[in-house]
Amino acid sequence: MKNLLVGNGLNIQFDHTNYTTQQIVLRILKNCDRDDFPTHIIVDRPFLLKNYMGKLFLEAREIILGKYDSYAFGTAEKESLAAFKKQYSNRLERLRITDIGFEDYYLIHDLVCHKIKMQNPEQFYVREAMKVAYLYAIYNDGKLNQLHTNYPVNLNNYLKNCDNIFTTNYDSNIESATGKEVYHIHGQFDKKSDVYVESSFRNQLPDAPIRDTVIDENYFYLYSNALTTHCGEYKEFQINQHSQANSCVEKMALAYKTNPEIKKEIDGWTKDKNTLTANLGYSIQLKAANPTLAFSDNYHFDKLKAITGSIEILGLSPWNDFHIFESINSANLEECVYYYFNDSECDEIRALLPKLESQHILKMKSVKDFWREMYED
Repeated sequence: MKNLLVGNGLNIQFDHTNYTTQQIVLRILKNCDRDDFPTHIIVDRPFLLKNYMGKLFLEAREIILGKYDSYAFGTAEKESLAAFKKQYSNRLERLRITDIGFEDYYLIHDLVCHKIKMQNPEQFYVREAMKVAYLYAIYNDGKLNQLHTNYPVNLNNYLKNCDNIFTTNYDSNIESATGKEVYHIHGQFDKKSDVYVESSFRNQLPDAPIRDTVIDENYFYLYSNALTTHCGEYKEFQINQHSQANSCVEKMALAYKTNPEIKKEIDGWTKDKNTLTANLGYSIQLKAANPTLAFSDNYHFDKLKAITGSIEILGLSPWNDFHIFESINSANLEECVYYYFNDSECDEIRALLPKLESQHILKMKSVKDFWREMYED
């Protein structure tokens, strides 16, 4: 099987201006000054978001210098902090607000919250506002989904020749160019998150969140299942939570139908003052009555883990999404090709894919040579 995994580098190839790290962060800041900024979805007063990002940036140098080390909690956060310091330490003296990838601002946000003792729900609400502003900037008023019109014929043929195409991008350019199914392992703009789908399992529970939500379809992509956070482990947790919830509820629904004592206990859960306990009880009741009900999983990560044959990795940075590289490193592959932009990326990739490197099936190729071939007549 010929597998392909693409990242944001593909989009940057066809628009060097609008989809780089720098331009996306700059557009977030500029969008806050737009008269048509969707304040009804993101934040009532956009200047607060703009000011907050500025304050987060002012803490970046302190973080790089190790002054936030004691505020990193848990293994995942500590690993993200170590990667952050490694990535930006050589730019300490000339660091600009647009140099820091937006997902890294989530890390800064969490560290600052730990320091000032801001907790949930406030910490969550601020992060969600940042997330939706990020999606708004990436979508770029729909211009993002037009990049495929610039794909050369050779690229279209190359894509069509792949058996499976995986992407960390949210757009639909490859689908539009090839007509092929593409597996969006971090979500996509044209699929709503479960909480915004009226028929979803989640919205059949008594406290259905859809009832308190007014969805503006003009901004459908802001309600999408797109995943964005500073840590690959957190993304993997969000990816896996649906399948884990389904497995749990399915097993308990079987016990509910076959064991009267368990049925009595679960029925009692629905009267619990704790919303999580009550919802679990309702979920089991619903699953027992409707076996086909399930929390939807649109991330296709299991499919990525199960790949065989070969995989080529195009336009994906080695600095983020370590969970993806861990899955590829564990896959039963015959060959893995990583297209690098800078030579410095090669050592990072070898460190991320040690098993493939030891098996001598990891190959490095220049992405500049790749694109030269794509444009040849």
